[in-house]
Amino acid sequence: MFLHTLLQEAHLNYNLLRTPINMKVLIVGTGLSGCALARFLKDKGHDVSMIEKENQIGGLCITKVNEDGLKYEPFGARTFHTSNVAISEFVQRFDQFNGYIHKKGMIINKKLYPFPLTLNSIKGFKKRNLILEELKYRPVEIDQTNFETACQSIFGKTLYGYFIGNYSKKMWGVEPKLLTAEWAPKRLELREDDNEELFRNQWQGLPIHGYTFFLEQMIKDVPVRLNETQYDSNKFDVVATCAPLDEMLNYKYGKLGYRSIHFDYKKDEPWEKMEYGTLNLPQHKKYFRKCNFNVLYKHNARNNYIQYQQAVEADGLKNPAMYPVNTRQHNEIFDKYLKTVCRSKNICPLGRLGLFKYLDMDKAIECAFDIVPLIENYARLSETERYLQIKAIREKR
Repeated sequence: MFLHTLLQEAHLNYNLLRTPINMKVLIVGTGLSGCALARFLKDKGHDVSMIEKENQIGGLCITKVNEDGLKYEPFGARTFHTSNVAISEFVQRFDQFNGYIHKKGMIINKKLYPFPLTLNSIKGFKKRNLILEELKYRPVEIDQTNFETACQSIFGKTLYGYFIGNYSKKMWGVEPKLLTAEWAPKRLELREDDNEELFRNQWQGLPIHGYTFFLEQMIKDVPVRLNETQYDSNKFDVVATCAPLDEMLNYKYGKLGYRSIHFDYKKDEPWEKMEYGTLNLPQHKKYFRKCNFNVLYKHNARNNYIQYQQAVEADGLKNPAMYPVNTRQHNEIFDKYLKTVCRSKNICPLGRLGLFKYLDMDKAIECAFDIVPLIENYARLSETERYLQIKAIREKR
């Protein structure tokens, strides 16, 4: 059974779920998904160990400190947000959070606008009459043909052209009409009120000691081998891997599409509005986004520390895979990899890369929790049952 509902009702009461079987589980990757799974399995009494290809834990979810003592995320800003009480209680076991409420803006025609866009802010556009006319005649149902049609159903063609079309091309490296529609209604909306908070979740913030400390506390009693990629799967009941499946299976069915980000930094640069932690740059020739860690971490420092982000194709070397590119073609390829992995006796994929799915941080934790009973029953399940359960967990979010 899936345990998503139990997250809400049982407040992560593992004793209710305790299995009499003590399993030996290896987790490949020490990002948020891997660490959350390790904590859940360890709390249930299983023998858990981890390997990490880098020289420190955290994967892409790490925090560093610059020469001025300001915390920042070298792989892009992450704001934790959830409305799930159980998830908020879980993460607060490992650090305090600073309560930062995420707001972001965007710069269009050299003017600053909130993101998500509000009806009031449309007054600042020269083509506001055309925009309002297009909004008036939007379809009742969102056109789910692809990402572009879905977005135009929500915003009309003019607003779409201003702040979504070019931004999406830079971010994903493909025409928006090639992307699936599922992302649009989840993260893009036109606000009818003046609430500029990006997320409407009750609980938000960043760990006050940073994400590296946060994850270290989460797995402090779990053995980890750093600078390691090799393992013998025969020595474990289950190997839960957060690695990309195409790479693991030597690109048998072709490469999956991933985007990476190149980062540049500037200090002492003015920031457009101190209430905004990040700014989208849909019209910039090079960068698609910038963020200010002075705002995100509430440093209250005299100087800003601004990270500029340029989306590039992932190459697995200098530019690590960060964002799955969800085109129909890539999803079909992933499905072949998933079926192949499910035929193995004990390999279970996990996380953003392993499941080829963009996951918010709270959803990554929920997903790891849902996978626990699957792992505990892996040997007893047929390859079809494994495939269907993993696919259901993946598509739930």
